[in-house]
Amino acid sequence: MDNAQTHPEVAIPLPKAKKNMVQIGCICLMLSVAMYGLVFATLTGPILESVDAPGYVSLFSIVGAIGVSIMIPIGGKLGDLTGRRNIVVIPGMICALSGIAFAFVRSLWPLMLLRLLVSLAQGAFTSAPYIIVGQIHERKDVPKAMGMLATAVAAGGFGGSIVAAALADLGLLKLAILTPVVPLAAGVVLIGVNLPNQRREDKVPIDVPGIIALTTALCGILLALDFGSTLGWNRAPILAGFGIGIAALAVLLVVERRASEPLIPLELFRNKNYAVLLAVSFICFFYQIAMNVYAPIGALQVMGSNATAAGSLQMPRTIITIFLPAIAGTWVGKKRENTWKAMALGALLIALPMAAMGFTSPHTSIFVYFTALAVTGIAESFRSVSVTPAAQATLKPQDLGVGTALVNFVSSLSQTISAAVCGAAYNMRIAKDPKDIGNIQAGVNTVFWLAAVVSAAGFLLVLFVVRRQMSKTKYK
Repeated sequence: MDNAQTHPEVAIPLPKAKKNMVQIGCICLMLSVAMYGLVFATLTGPILESVDAPGYVSLFSIVGAIGVSIMIPIGGKLGDLTGRRNIVVIPGMICALSGIAFAFVRSLWPLMLLRLLVSLAQGAFTSAPYIIVGQIHERKDVPKAMGMLATAVAAGGFGGSIVAAALADLGLLKLAILTPVVPLAAGVVLIGVNLPNQRREDKVPIDVPGIIALTTALCGILLALDFGSTLGWNRAPILAGFGIGIAALAVLLVVERRASEPLIPLELFRNKNYAVLLAVSFICFFYQIAMNVYAPIGALQVMGSNATAAGSLQMPRTIITIFLPAIAGTWVGKKRENTWKAMALGALLIALPMAAMGFTSPHTSIFVYFTALAVTGIAESFRSVSVTPAAQATLKPQDLGVGTALVNFVSSLSQTISAAVCGAAYNMRIAKDPKDIGNIQAGVNTVFWLAAVVSAAGFLLVLFVVRRQMSKTKYK
């Protein structure tokens, strides 16, 4: 790409043994992140019931989502300034200690605080594994290493939910909550012992005004999006949230232009190649709300499938995303042009199955959903080994951390915006009678077609923009 920088093959040279240990540590971190996500998703009901607060499910979930969203870009920048090892070890320890305390506290508001601490700490180090593997491996080996991280996410989510549910059913709720601490602790130790802490030698001021403005903007906009999709968009608190968030975003732009060491370097967005890849990342995650939320609704309420079938829809997809990413990463690393081809597959193989699911009716076979979601697993496998390495290749070394973090942040933001947009589209179709099967059918089909159109736009973006950019440059 024309703005790609000439980087050394390996930013942090390590002996093979240490490199392997750091790679395993990164895998452990992503296992933990995935396990925490699924553990909390699976156990939120039992956890809140244990403190007699079942009505706080939504708030509990929002606290977790916002904490991660806030800290992903902040953690990326702090890692650049203080060293990547520090941004793993310190937040990792905070996350582990908070997670342990969470298992034993039985009071609602302390639990909310601990949930926030876990999510903030997770957000701080979530991007670190993706950055570290880009620093310790040669460029040709980075896609394969990224594939291992994608496999860890899939395995951690799948295994974490099963283990957590099984332990909870046995009455071992505390042990279920503690399970993600094990890979987290292993990852922190492996990286802490084997990775040298490269940091800026000069004393750099932390962009506190930028952090405050970013936090205010995200809280205002994300809370308004979440509550607005369920309570309605015309309520005064929702409108106020948007107003505060947008105003804070404007302040953030002013603050970042003036900062000597900005939290989010605005020049990143003047890099057209990087900006396009951010858009691709956003698009490739948009469909996940349709998959996670509306596919079960279609299976249960339109097709009339049983709960077991609806709950197993993603089983084939999960198996694919456990085994395929490493293979896809090896393929991407062999030839430069395979990178854009992997991105194209990542978008096209979402658009096609989402379009197929857009014809859901009471006569649709449940195997259509199983097959369609399995195909999205292939898409995810190729997406996971192409977009982030390509984005990293466009960045200056000093922007690698925050640039990689922004890719992850955009992916997270995509799902939040998708939840609001898909929710509005679905509610519009069922407004007359939410219990009518015909309305529900129209609602889920609208959501699937929306996801298909967005993903098709991503395919065209890769085909006509990303491919041309890569062919014109010495992109690695």
